[in-house]
Amino acid sequence: MKEQIVEALKWRYAVQVFDSAKKVSEKDLNTILESGRLAPSSYGFEPWKFIVVENPELRLKLREAAYGQAKVSEAAQLIVLAWRTDGRQNIIRERIERTTKTYGVGAEALKDFQDMMQGSIDRQTDDALAADMKAQTYIALGIMMETASLLGIDNAPMGGFDAARVDEILGLKEKNLSAAVFLTLGYHGQDMAAERPKVRRPFSEVVEFIK
Repeated sequence: MKEQIVEALKWRYAVQVFDSAKKVSEKDLNTILESGRLAPSSYGFEPWKFIVVENPELRLKLREAAYGQAKVSEAAQLIVLAWRTDGRQNIIRERIERTTKTYGVGAEALKDFQDMMQGSIDRQTDDALAADMKAQTYIALGIMMETASLLGIDNAPMGGFDAARVDEILGLKEKNLSAAVFLTLGYHGQDMAAERPKVRRPFSEVVEFIK
């Protein structure tokens, strides 16, 4: 299994051309989404939502918001990973509610934990908190990409889009959400990028051990 993980990462690349005729199975899609749901987050806030856009007309509008990038509409699946914009208002309350339900305890038993979370939120400015919520969404993105790669499903993250326009198209503002990143899934077509060797810095430059 250790070898499979590394080989999957060596195999994957940022797909530029998808074969629109090839589909991702529902089972594989749900596995990828579930891996994102199980991703870690600060204090277990889970400050994200995954929007699977299957409507062809909406995907064409999102393609325009992504400056015409064809894979937005041609990939088998398009997932918009959005971050929670209501972190200061609701996220701690929801975390406590989930925990009391899962552990079968009263909220009073979690007061110290709640105070710690509140202190962390209160220390941050609105801009810093927004940046934190958005950054955590990328943790889920990475896990979903690795899962897709292990399943042999081509994938490519996309940050090149007009977030305000995407939010408008999908009605995200009303849901206290904002688009952070796209994840396209499928199987590549005639894509020259698939044949190029992976360009990475050597292990010795990237990793430093301090003993």
